[in-house]
Amino acid sequence: MKNFARILAILSISVIVVAETSAQCTPDTVNCIDTGNPGQICPSVLPEVTVNIPYDESITVLAPATFDYLGNIINIAYIVVDSVNNLPPGIEYISSASRFYPDSAYCIQIFGTPTQAGEYPLSIYVTPYITYLNTIIAATQMADDTSVVMTVHGTSGIDPFQVQEFKVLPTVPNPFTDITMLGFFTPFDDRIELKVYNILGELMHEEMQGASPGTHFFQFDGNALLPGTYFYRVTNSKKFYTGKFIKSR
Repeated sequence: MKNFARILAILSISVIVVAETSAQCTPDTVNCIDTGNPGQICPSVLPEVTVNIPYDESITVLAPATFDYLGNIINIAYIVVDSVNNLPPGIEYISSASRFYPDSAYCIQIFGTPTQAGEYPLSIYVTPYITYLNTIIAATQMADDTSVVMTVHGTSGIDPFQVQEFKVLPTVPNPFTDITMLGFFTPFDDRIELKVYNILGELMHEEMQGASPGTHFFQFDGNALLPGTYFYRVTNSKKFYTGKFIKSR
C-alpha cells in the first residue's frame, strides 16, 4: 500500500454499509511514516513466532488523503479493510476501526496461536471510499502493494542434535500487551532463572524453573507493568544472557 495510485481501478458506486468493529492494538506513529502521502502499512516484516505459542502483534495503517486517477486528483473520504488473507492457521485479525480516515493512524491486530510453520506473505484488501459530486461512493477493491510477511517457526526452532550449548530464543510476541513467552534450549539438566528489570535497573520480577534437556519457556505475565522498555536476564549454571522487550500498553 506504499502507493495507492498504482492499484486503484475503475470506480463503482455502492451503498455504504460498514460493520462496527474494534481492536485493542495501538498504531505505531513513531516508526511508521507516510512520506509523500501515498498511504503506508508498517512493518513489512512482523515479529517471528513459534508454533503453539500465543501471538499478538499489530500492523499500522496510514490512509492517504488523495490519489491520482487518470490524471485527476481524487479525494479519499476513508478506506475500509475488507480482509487479511494468507494468515497462518490459528491466527485471526481485527481492525481498530470500521473506517480508516486520512491523516490518522489505525491498526490491524494479528492474534491467535499458530499451528503450522512456514513463511506467510499477507495480503490486505481494502475498499477506498471517495467524494464524488458531493457524494461518498466506493472505488474498486484493491490489495496493498507492500508485502507484509509473517514467519512461523517449528515447535522449538532448534535441532537438539546440532546444538550442544545453552541458547535463549527470541521473545514472542515482542512488543507484547499482557503475556510474552521467553524460550530457551538447554542440552543438560539445569536450573534456569529469569529476572526482569525496568530502565532504572529496578528488579520487577524473578522466577526459576528446573529444566531437563530440550526447549522450555518462561510465560511472563506483564499485566502489572506500565508500558515501556524492560530488560531481562536469563541465567543458567554457567553464565547469564540479557535482552529486552517492550510492554506496548
